[in-house]
Amino acid sequence: MPMAADDQPVSWTGRFTDLGRDDQRALAALVKDGGAIPDTIERILPRLGRSHRVELLREPGTNRIVGAGVLKDPSTNYRCKKFAEAGVAIDGYEDAPELGYIVVAKDMEGQGLGERLVRAVADPLTKACFATTDNPRMHGKLSRAGFSRQGQDWQGARGNLSLWTRPAR
Repeated sequence: MPMAADDQPVSWTGRFTDLGRDDQRALAALVKDGGAIPDTIERILPRLGRSHRVELLREPGTNRIVGAGVLKDPSTNYRCKKFAEAGVAIDGYEDAPELGYIVVAKDMEGQGLGERLVRAVADPLTKACFATTDNPRMHGKLSRAGFSRQGQDWQGARGNLSLWTRPAR
């Protein structure tokens, strides 16, 4: 059920390590349930811990985490591999962060929260960034946030992945 305008989820920005243990586990569960990382919560927690910045949406009244987006700091090898799989030169993106793990609680979908999260993570950035996705619904969100699809799709674990880049601003 859509929320009233004054009941919109409240934003929080910070580092994963700023969150309490219960919130860290709740975030990892949301990432798992949303399909962003098909793994156990225990294996998702360290991955989130290596992130650069986390954007959360909390439900008013309950403080439940209902959406999340993460600015990841991928390894050089990971970054190079993704650009190579897309058949695209990495020039200008050698140190780029990756936008990822955009997830919204199932009962909150269809309210524009995914797009809100993409913008909350990407808009403050002045440096180049990239994203990879196998979710066709993310394509429009990324495009509206200034990302462009690059190269060829490649087979990922759950389907065809695509590379999206946004130049430095």
